[in-house]
Amino acid sequence: MTSAAETTAHSGNHPGPQAPPATAGTVAAADLADELYALVVHLHKDCNSDLFEAVDALDLSLTQIKLLHHLDEEPREITLKEGAERVHVSLPAASRMVDDLVRRGFVERHEDAEDRRMKRVRVTPAGRAVIRRLNAARLNGLTKFTESLTDAERRALAIALSQLLERPDVAACRLEDV
Repeated sequence: MTSAAETTAHSGNHPGPQAPPATAGTVAAADLADELYALVVHLHKDCNSDLFEAVDALDLSLTQIKLLHHLDEEPREITLKEGAERVHVSLPAASRMVDDLVRRGFVERHEDAEDRRMKRVRVTPAGRAVIRRLNAARLNGLTKFTESLTDAERRALAIALSQLLERPDVAACRLEDV
């Protein structure tokens, strides 16, 4: 079995296998990043077809999808200006983007109670359903990948993930219901 670095090297994207860590038991962050990069690239190449099909079927821009994710993660309504800042677009571009999302029923928009010049937005149940659909498409690709692993590879991955999922920032990204 070849390492991720060797696999990447064979694909022409990397100069060759990484040197072993400088000290026994220590893994250099840069070396681990290289190995993780190879896995992420593989997953993106081989596991995203369902995701791309779902994005295409929804006819949403990546910026709109990004905004829906931000709105879903936010426990409160946000201003249109905050939404524009989070997805790095101008206020007029954010307004047009939100207009489209409102027409589709994915977002609600209303005037701020205290300052009528400000508009507030929040994701709707239909918008949350879009996010669940995209997450399900991602999960389907990852399921296909994990099914391709040997039992030993699955056990090793499960051990590594169980340790990483002890981190609250990682555990917070678990899917609730797809």
